[in-house]
Amino acid sequence: MIIASWNLEKNGQSSSLEKQSKVSDFIHQLCASDGLGADVLFLCEVHSARSLDYISFLQQVYPDYTIHTVHGGYSNDYVIMFRTNQTIQWIQDIPLRYLNRSLSIFSLQGTYVGFAHFKSGQTNLTKSQIEWAALILEHNSTSNWLITGDMSWDYSKYNQLAMPAGAYAYSYWQDCTQRKGGILDWCIAGKNT
Repeated sequence: MIIASWNLEKNGQSSSLEKQSKVSDFIHQLCASDGLGADVLFLCEVHSARSLDYISFLQQVYPDYTIHTVHGGYSNDYVIMFRTNQTIQWIQDIPLRYLNRSLSIFSLQGTYVGFAHFKSGQTNLTKSQIEWAALILEHNSTSNWLITGDMSWDYSKYNQLAMPAGAYAYSYWQDCTQRKGGILDWCIAGKNT
């Protein structure tokens, strides 16, 4: 099972050509018929003024995917691409406390997956939202779950989070994923994932 996500930081026509091409290349490598064959792709922070363009384009270019969009408040939308031949059970979108966006939960091959854009900053609110999301998924999935998206919490501070027994964190990145340093793009998985 291949699940990927990228925080696009409101990529659109006003973005640099370099950024636009990196986003297009990322999607193509994961979803093209000769690509990696991602089962699910989560695009975080698509500018809401561009989300219909994204959806229309993605449906035309990648017909093997079903597109789901979640409005994230203000100018953020979230686009989720599901490989059509996968059996996906959409569970629900649960609002994140004190934010105008949600934790989106679905089940794929018996694994519960949560995508979210958590509260920005290394705050107690960010910490509590991640901990809350892990508890919800743990409770509903017999420890077979994962959370990813814009974690907004530094990967090096994972040990400061109260997680269900056996949960672990992983990052594809080895250096940093934000201008100020640190890795904010990573995932947490339940012990049976």
